Order: sequence, then structure tokens, then C-alpha cells
Amino acid sequence: MKMQSNMLVKLAVPLTLLVTVFIGLKACSPDKAQQQPDTAAKNDATLNDVTPEQLRALGIEGDTPQDTLRTLIGRLNTVTTKQDRLDAENKVLAEENKRLKQTNQNVDERIGQAIASAKTEESSEKSQLKSQVQSLSSTVSDLVQQLKEVGTPGSTSSASSGNHVGPGSDIPIGLGLDGGFAGQATPSGSPGTDGLRWVEPIDAVAVDASGKPVTEGSSNRAAGFTFATSFLEENPVTRQQAELARQAGNGQTLSGNNASEGPVEPVYTLPENSTLIGSRAMTALLGRVPVDGKVTDPYPFKILIGKDNLTANGIDLPDVQGAIVSGTATGDWTLSCVRGSVSSITFVFSDGTVRTLPRPSGQTEGNNSQNSNNGGSIGWISDENGIPCLSGERKSNASTYLPTLFSLSAGSAAGEALAQNQNTAQTNGLGGVTSSLTGDAGQAVMGKAISGGMQETVDWVKARYGQTFDAVYVPPGMKVAVHITRQLAIDYEEKGRKVKYDFNLGQSGTGMD
Repeated sequence: MKMQSNMLVKLAVPLTLLVTVFIGLKACSPDKAQQQPDTAAKNDATLNDVTPEQLRALGIEGDTPQDTLRTLIGRLNTVTTKQDRLDAENKVLAEENKRLKQTNQNVDERIGQAIASAKTEESSEKSQLKSQVQSLSSTVSDLVQQLKEVGTPGSTSSASSGNHVGPGSDIPIGLGLDGGFAGQATPSGSPGTDGLRWVEPIDAVAVDASGKPVTEGSSNRAAGFTFATSFLEENPVTRQQAELARQAGNGQTLSGNNASEGPVEPVYTLPENSTLIGSRAMTALLGRVPVDGKVTDPYPFKILIGKDNLTANGIDLPDVQGAIVSGTATGDWTLSCVRGSVSSITFVFSDGTVRTLPRPSGQTEGNNSQNSNNGGSIGWISDENGIPCLSGERKSNASTYLPTLFSLSAGSAAGEALAQNQNTAQTNGLGGVTSSLTGDAGQAVMGKAISGGMQETVDWVKARYGQTFDAVYVPPGMKVAVHITRQLAIDYEEKGRKVKYDFNLGQSGTGMD
């Protein structure tokens, strides 16, 4: 009988072997849960070495080790990026520094070449000057030798043979050698070796080195001649033309250039529409009210502008110490204010030189209404707020002038009425009026006397007062602004007048000009 194997045994034995092998492998392998605490413990030990301030500075305070690691990796990447950028910038700076060094080296080379070229030119000029000096010295020596030969007694033959003073001689005419030396006179009328005879011009006037005429008996020697440049110059027509030219040249100009005053140098320019604020009125502004659109004899005013005012207004004039403004005032009775028209400005430079714009006229006309109204104004003034009419106080003599005139006119009319009351008027056949005395003759005479006396008094008052005086008064010291309406060229005159010169009566024998 054949025995059959049990299937349960076949399955149980391999299963048992597999379980045994698994248990053995499980026992030999390390525990992951145990490894993680060990890693965490190590990380905690590493973080324990970092102080709380350092953790706070790194921004990882309270983070897990994984968060800390990620934070540190991010910081490392940021630092690496910045380091790369700094390396690139350092490279660019190094290249630029190299280029600048090369440029400086080229500049030094050019400077050295320029210096060497200048030295070469200087040496060449010195050589040329030296050769010219030697040539002139040789020429002077030859001339001195010829002069000695001419001045030596017994040298008449040599002078006549070509060393005489004349057109054929090397000695120029007019040096005082025409008559010879030491009283030896050569006949001026005798011809020279070339057959020519030199005759002095009749209208020639001998002059010395300074240009002054040499008269007979003068100790100065003639250095040349001068001749007349025009004829019949002194006559009424030429005198009138000169006077007209002088008057035309004395007109006011904004540039101030005058050929007779010598050269001028442009320094500054006050452009049109410039404003000088912070100025102070030195005088009171008294503006007369126009009558029929005209102002009779307007009052002038003056404004002082200091150096600080010129600078503070954006106009930097470092060489100008100050300015003085002059003009005339006009009153406005309705608005009770004064308008000012600027006619001239005087600038004072630091060295004392003065410059007035426009140039003063040569005629003594003064500042009148005609000058200020007919194109002579170069600006106007306003208060600190920009109002072109300065508020002031009304001044008028109407309160005294009108009552006085009224009283005198009333007295004259009363006298005339008293005289007329003693007369009787009748109409004649021809249509005329005949007046005859029918009343008291004494009262008639007294009325005529009163009327005539009062009328003369009225005429006298009108002549003295001229007209009713209406004006607006602004006290001195008021701060104003000067507005320039025309461009002013401030030039420096080399020969211009100064406020003060280096003059002392103890060291000079002449008075001031």
C-alpha cells in the first residue's frame, strides 16, 4: 500500500522557515524610530550651541530643524548671488581704473610734449632776439662811428663825399645834425655829391621828441617835422558844426560809451524787466498832481541800493558796492498815492570808479518833467507788495488859496458895485449907454479905490501862488522796489572818474582838478 504525504506538512514547513528568516532579519536591522530621535538629538545639540540672539538675527527662532536647514540654504543662495554681483562690479571697476590710469598717463605725456614744445619755441625766440640785438648793436656802432667822423675837425671832405646829413645820408633828417657839429655849419644851399639840393618845406614846423614845437633859442633838438593837415579850419561854419557835433555827442546813451573818455570794458548787464527789491528811499516822495495832464516842476527823489540788495535779488554784482537811483515823482489825488519814474542810476565800483546810466547830458537841463516823460525814463518804482503807486498823505493849499482868492475877489466886486451905485446909466438915441455920476462922488471914488486895490492884490496872489498846489506826500525811509524797463550796460571806464584818488596835498604841488 502506497503511503500518501500530508499536504499540511508541505505547506507548514516552508512557511515556518520564512517566518524564521523574517524574524531574524527584523532583529538584525536597526530601528528607524530610534534613528530619528538620534538625528533630532544631534540637531538639537547643534542648535544648542547657537545663542537666542543669533537665532533671532537669522530669523529661525522657534523653527524646526528642517525649517532651519531650509532657511540657511536660502540665506546661502542669497549670499552667493550677492557675491557674484560684487565680483562683477569689482571687475568693472578694475577695468575702469585701468582705463583711467592709461588716460592719466596720456595726459602726462601730452603735458610733457607741450612743455617741451614751449621750451623749444622759447629757445628759438631767444636766439632770434639775440641775433636782432647783435644786428642793432652793429648798426648803432656804425652810426656812432659815422657821427664821430662827421664831427671830427677836417672831415669836411668826408662829409661831402657821402657822410653829410641829407637825403643821401644814412643819418635821418630832423635829428639836429643838419647844421654840423661844434659850430661847423654846412651850407644847406650847396648841392650834394649826387647833384641834389635839399630844401626844407616852408610850412614845416620842427618838433621835439614829445611833439612840441622847437622855437628859436630853445635848448631842445628837433626830432622831426609836423605839417598842417587842414586849411581855413577856424571859421564860423566850422565852429557851428563843432558845436552841433558836441551837442549831439552829449545826448544820453544807455551804454555810456563815449570815444573821448577812452576805452571801456563791459562788466555787467541789467536786463530789461529786472527788479531790485529791498531798496530804501533816501528822500521823501512828493508827487504833484498833474493839471491838464502836465506836471509843472516835479519834485525829484533818490533811492539807495546797497550791495546786499543787488545780490539778494538774483543779480550778483560782486565788484559793485552799491547804486543810487534818481527820478521824479507824480501824484495821484484820487488814489492818494505817488508814482515814481526812474531817470538815472549811478553804480559805484569797489575801486571808487563811478558809472552813471544813462550818460549825463552835457547841457545843464536837470531832471524835469520833459526828460522823464519824453523817453528819458528807464524804470519805475513800487512798494514791497508790488503796487506801482505808493500810498501817501494828501497835501493841498486849496484851503488857504481859495478862501483868500474868494475874499479878495469879493472885496473887488463890492468896491466896483459901490462905485457903480453912484452912477446912472441911460440909453441914448443911437442905442448906446451913457453913464453919469448922480450920487455921492466920494463914495464913487472910494468904491473905485477898493475895487482897484483888491484887483491888484488878486493879481499879486495869483502871481505868487501860481496855481492851487495839490500833492501827495510819502515820508522818507520807505522800502521800495525798483523796476528796470530798459536794458542797462554797466561798463568799466579805465579813465573814468572815481570817488577818491590817491592824492595828498603834502606830497603834491598842484591842486585837485
